[in-house]
Amino acid sequence: MRHTLLGTSPILLLALLSVGCRLPGREGPVPQSLADCRRLSQRGVAALERGQQQTAETMLAQAVTACPVDAEARRHYAESIWQRGARPEAIAQMEEAVRLAEEDASFWGRLAEMYLADGRSELARESAERAIDLDPKLPGAWAIRGGTMLSLGHPRQALADYLRALGHAPNDRAILLAVAELYRQLDQPRRALQTLQGLAETYSPGEEPGQVLYLTGLAYVAVGRCDDGAASLAAAVMRGQPTPEMYYRLGEAMALG
Repeated sequence: MRHTLLGTSPILLLALLSVGCRLPGREGPVPQSLADCRRLSQRGVAALERGQQQTAETMLAQAVTACPVDAEARRHYAESIWQRGARPEAIAQMEEAVRLAEEDASFWGRLAEMYLADGRSELARESAERAIDLDPKLPGAWAIRGGTMLSLGHPRQALADYLRALGHAPNDRAILLAVAELYRQLDQPRRALQTLQGLAETYSPGEEPGQVLYLTGLAYVAVGRCDDGAASLAAAVMRGQPTPEMYYRLGEAMALG
């Protein structure tokens, strides 16, 4: 469930790709300060994508200095600080970005992601719900609220939220994986298996990640298809970095088959 730069969440990708510099409600010619901000933001985001974190942070800090009230520049600056691991500082910058663009659902969604990653579940929930209010079709917002519900100890509500997210993004791998894992936790192995099979179909044959194969193997065993489970678990062991738990589950499936 979430989150690379924080995985590849749709909200984060929007943050990286929307590199313009804007003022809410502003029309007409762009002042020099805004032009400077746009130029620095573009260069900073490009550096961040290349993994040049320090260069990116310096340029994005300059962009914010050039135009302190530009929400996009501040969001990119927050991302660069987040990459460095300075979470409180990054969240403070993102909170300011949200204040400057309070009608933008993606800003609220990204802030919710940051809160959740920092263990501030209630604030994450509130921000996710604000994003949902602004854009009920934003899958990332539903997924984030699902994550907050899970962290608050409400797995069934989390599942409902992830299913809403899936309704708007049916092939989103992270959401599919989260749904499958929740079905497994809620002792619904057939639904878990069905979801994992749908997730596997989003990959080319032979490209499925080891974690997907492992969970699929567990689901097969849970529904009594031990031979299929052993085959899937064996494939998981052969792919990536197998753990002692994987070997144990494989041996268990083979014994039951």
